[in-house]
Amino acid sequence: MPISIQQIYKENYPAGKKVMFRYTSERYYDVVFDEIDKGWTFTLREETFEQPFVKEMEEELFEDYKEGSEVYLAEVEGAEAGVMVIQEMDWNQTVLIHDLYVDAAFQQQGVGRKLMNTAKNRAVELGVRSVVLETQTSNYPAIQFYLKNGFRVVGFNTISYTNEDVAKKEVRLEMAYQVNS
Repeated sequence: MPISIQQIYKENYPAGKKVMFRYTSERYYDVVFDEIDKGWTFTLREETFEQPFVKEMEEELFEDYKEGSEVYLAEVEGAEAGVMVIQEMDWNQTVLIHDLYVDAAFQQQGVGRKLMNTAKNRAVELGVRSVVLETQTSNYPAIQFYLKNGFRVVGFNTISYTNEDVAKKEVRLEMAYQVNS
């Protein structure tokens, strides 16, 4: 099944281009932290949800805060299979993945890997030092995908979305892939 990746542009979508992101996760990473003498300890421990966790949200690919981003569309036999929004961040020499989504009908077929390789290749072309992204500790399938694609955990934020992120099991997780340039 041939997968094509093409860059799309805001001017071709005057009404915008929205994507519905959805994932289901049976597992998550619990964030455990303690103050100790002269510091802190942090642990991310794999756990199982009592019931599958479902997250759904709509995102505009050409949001103002993503100004200067590149948007890529993956197609399989003419059908939209996935999208990715990346942006070169000059201030820290990285490529930031704002959005990466593969439609459920096309998952486990190489679409995500091909989009990820597009981001890695752009990072090399741009001469940056790493590709970075954000996910949530509740998005176990995405975390496993990123790990398989050479990313590693580089940080987290326990109050990025709400003051109850730890209790909600939706802690912002920062991951990065170091470019060998």
